[in-house]
Amino acid sequence: MKTDISIYVHVPFCSRRCIYCDFASYVNDRFISDYFDALYHEIEIVSKQLGDAHVFTLYFGGGTPSHVPIKYISNLVDKIRVNFLYDPAEITFEMNPEDVTVDLCHDLKVIGVNRVSLGLQSTSDQLLKVIGRPYDLSMFLKKYDLTRGYFNNINIDLMYNLPFEILPDVESDLRIVEKIRPDHISFYELEVHEEVPLYPMIKSGTVKLPSEDESEKMYETIIESLDKLGYERYELSSWTRGKPSIHNINYWENGEYIGFGLSAGSHHEMRRWVNTFDLGEYVQKLIKGELPRTYNSINSFKTELAETFFMGLRLEKGINLVSLKERFGNEDVNFYIKKLEKFCGEFLDCSNEIIKFTPNGMKFSALVLSELV
Repeated sequence: MKTDISIYVHVPFCSRRCIYCDFASYVNDRFISDYFDALYHEIEIVSKQLGDAHVFTLYFGGGTPSHVPIKYISNLVDKIRVNFLYDPAEITFEMNPEDVTVDLCHDLKVIGVNRVSLGLQSTSDQLLKVIGRPYDLSMFLKKYDLTRGYFNNINIDLMYNLPFEILPDVESDLRIVEKIRPDHISFYELEVHEEVPLYPMIKSGTVKLPSEDESEKMYETIIESLDKLGYERYELSSWTRGKPSIHNINYWENGEYIGFGLSAGSHHEMRRWVNTFDLGEYVQKLIKGELPRTYNSINSFKTELAETFFMGLRLEKGINLVSLKERFGNEDVNFYIKKLEKFCGEFLDCSNEIIKFTPNGMKFSALVLSELV
């Protein structure tokens, strides 16, 4: 019996590194060829282990997939097509504005890409400079129009709570959304991790983040404005006009997915594994025919259930308890329902065999989700 899977491919190369980025990424292009050779090996090894797996979504993320020559992406798609049952309904490709050209858009269409994600982050030229993005709003708008000529499913990434950001900056972001009408919006709150360059800048006082009150006003403005513009919030950080991400929904429903490349994670038949974050180790292990995993574990039944709760609550539709009990049994499901009972009412809607966030609960989702960790 064939298994339906999503495939994620991590392309870790960038033209420069943003000061907030904690992803596995490199600015040295001389490793691109070796990296893709290793990727091809990983695909061959894993595909033999999985058997008849049917690929229904494919996602190229990074890093910056648009930074590498298109021949590597094309060859990689061919490798996946040969090694899996390949008929994806959605192929997403992440691009940065500075990389967008007529040739790239044409070549992506040829290899089957039907959804693109453009990294904007902010419409403020000043803030873009602060966080290290190599374009301005004028360039983004030109490249968005070019991309729109080839694709009818475009996501844009935006962030709030950026260094020195004020409410009018977020309001400007929303005016641009109203103007260009992307099909999908991912709007994230900036999270600062200790290992990124931005962290010591904040600690030393060189860089200042918005206050808690300012950040809350930004959040409320985003929610209210996108609703007025006709965008449906179907996940904590995701809004759409009728074109939700099929690939990401599979993550949030704790489905089957395989990640290839540096730092990529996978979930298959209750097993989870994560690849190494070290580029040299990744390449060398695959040269020797070894899988470059840094974490590999089989979930217990209860852990699988907890993860299904944790991920499913991110979705606006929440979790259907009837189907969950059919899959995991009443006793274990009731255990987690009991853990969440104290949030019912203010933060969770617990009626009609569904558990989902209330509007206020979405705002304080971290508080509720931490109960499941």
